[in-house]
Amino acid sequence: MRLRLTFVIPVVLAGLIGGFIGRTVAQVGCHEAACNALTVPLVMLASGLVAATGVGIVVVLADRSLREWHAENRPPPSSPNGDSDDDRTDR
Repeated sequence: MRLRLTFVIPVVLAGLIGGFIGRTVAQVGCHEAACNALTVPLVMLASGLVAATGVGIVVVLADRSLREWHAENRPPPSSPNGDSDDDRTDR
């Protein structure tokens, strides 16, 4: 499977948004309590990876289902003499 821009954009965007949300949650949680210097970046990284992974799974599943749907809705190939299978009748 080749890399598509329609796959990359939603995954990267979800990772950035997830990282932003994780950073905000970590900052709010560390506002009252004393937190390590690495707490906010680690929470930001973890939440960004979780969000990007989730969206990546959804994108791949949606792509597979659309490919399957397109394959089922293709017209049947015609025979070399120009007759399609739909023109025949069983007797």
